[in-house]
Amino acid sequence: MRLPVEIWSPFPPQASGVADYVHEQLEALDRVLDLTLVAESAAEVATDIRKRYRVIAPEQSDLAVLRVYHVGNSPLHGFIYREALEVPGVVVMHEWNLHELLLGFAVTSNDFDGYRVQMRREHGERGTVAAETVGSALGGRYWTGTFPLNSEILESALAVVCLSAQTAARATSRMPGRRVLYLPLHASLRSHSSTRAQARSRLRLPEKARLILAPGLGTPSRCFDIAEAAVESLSPRFENVVLLTVGDASRVETGGPIQHLGRVSLETLGDALLASDVVLALRFPSRGEASALLMRALAAGRASIVSAGSTADEDLPEGVVARLNHGPTESRELAAVLAFLLDNDEARSRMERLALATALARSAGPLAEEMAAFLATVASQRERTES
Repeated sequence: MRLPVEIWSPFPPQASGVADYVHEQLEALDRVLDLTLVAESAAEVATDIRKRYRVIAPEQSDLAVLRVYHVGNSPLHGFIYREALEVPGVVVMHEWNLHELLLGFAVTSNDFDGYRVQMRREHGERGTVAAETVGSALGGRYWTGTFPLNSEILESALAVVCLSAQTAARATSRMPGRRVLYLPLHASLRSHSSTRAQARSRLRLPEKARLILAPGLGTPSRCFDIAEAAVESLSPRFENVVLLTVGDASRVETGGPIQHLGRVSLETLGDALLASDVVLALRFPSRGEASALLMRALAAGRASIVSAGSTADEDLPEGVVARLNHGPTESRELAAVLAFLLDNDEARSRMERLALATALARSAGPLAEEMAAFLATVASQRERTES
């Protein structure tokens, strides 16, 4: 008999990397678990998912069934976070730092008391001062990244699944006596094309362009401004250098050295990855999140650059990715790394081979099976505790 499990998460077509990640896990999980999907708006979940799986609203949930809460640092996870505090379950931490999510609760309700208490509790006097500063909109772009918030949900969880080794180590130290699973983010690629040439033709990109791809939402932590400055400085040296961004729905512009495709399907994102020479997977400051975009870049076999000190920097073996140190000279350093990779075909090819090998070791099926085995252990432990 398969173990009954409820999956609480955003689901496609919601614009969420977590939604895509969970969707890609479902088929493998469904082979060994009796799945029910819990969505904030069940009727809005993609039709193909509703046809294949049982999808319910939160109020239809069964309290006797083991719950898996996918928690990320965005408003889409608000209903999941609140429920996880009320009814303990297995929490999948997509990010270590949930500061923006909790700050969003305060902003939406115009009540900062709970936010101040949480900041003081987790960061002492520094947290008290920071909460007043951030609450007054004076904190600047990096403050929320400097003060991680997560203790409430960790303390309420039956067990925690972490998608990065960094987050798993932190959770283990904070949760003595409870189970923590490090489950590496799987690597998969969905695309219309299979080669660089096919992808460039489909996206109407120059065949001989030196293409640098910067995927992701246009938030400050993605460092798009740094990327643009670096690429502009390369233009005199390299013919046909192009920076292409994908994911920011507010920016659509084709032609010229900097182009924006806007928000696209996963298949078109896959085409953009295949079309590229170098992928920028920068994230500063890091919230302890594993990057699904980077995993897709590795599955495409592309040389990638990540932020030094980020989860990707710490989790991946030496040589798989290049690293950028953030600071006063970061745009110049990024330009130098890009110039090296664009100039050195041998180095770039070596990174492409390592990327593919890393992706091959992170296929979704075996990782989902590991997740299912962990959930079975947690469920068994819960039954013994309750009996």
